[in-house]
Amino acid sequence: MFNKKLFLIIYFFIFSISCNNGKDLNKDKSLVQKSVNTNTKLKSDKKPVKTKSNAKKHQNGDNLNIIKAPDFNLADLDGNVINFSAYEGQVIMLTFWGTWCGPCRQEIPDFIELYDQYNDKGLEIVGIAIQSGSAENIKRFSEYYKINYPILTDINGNESYKAFSDYGLISGVGTRAVPTTFLIDRDGNIVKTYRGARPGHVFLKDIELYL
Repeated sequence: MFNKKLFLIIYFFIFSISCNNGKDLNKDKSLVQKSVNTNTKLKSDKKPVKTKSNAKKHQNGDNLNIIKAPDFNLADLDGNVINFSAYEGQVIMLTFWGTWCGPCRQEIPDFIELYDQYNDKGLEIVGIAIQSGSAENIKRFSEYYKINYPILTDINGNESYKAFSDYGLISGVGTRAVPTTFLIDRDGNIVKTYRGARPGHVFLKDIELYL
């Protein structure tokens, strides 16, 4: 015969065990969730790692292409030895030319005019005569063309061509042609090169940037 009282006791006993297990499961679930939340927070708080770029910083682009004008010792047409440092602090148009060179002669009137107008503002035009004979011959040529800017040439041998070679090598324009002209700023840096003859207005446009 079924005992109702015994059945109720067993029922409540099973129910009690089920409730306790449910509390433990909820507790475990809460711990797991807490752990997940903690991990997520740690990941979000972690600062990104900064990596160094392999690209080099461009400190000053102009400085990367600085070419210092080579020094030289040459003679003026009176036989005085002139060092390049004599023109320090000036804006210099250094032109390598020859009395035998047609395009060189074509540039002379423009150089005379530029020298007249801008010498007192800091422009120095210096012509270095290459393979043009003795200083006396170059001086007669200079007087004939009424050249008003300094002309330099050899002291004893081929110093003028040595200077041309030094400038052609360091600038990369070579020594294949005259006239070749170098624009040099007040700090002694070659800032522009011209291989071949140019009209005066081309030189003037560049000179004005440095005067």
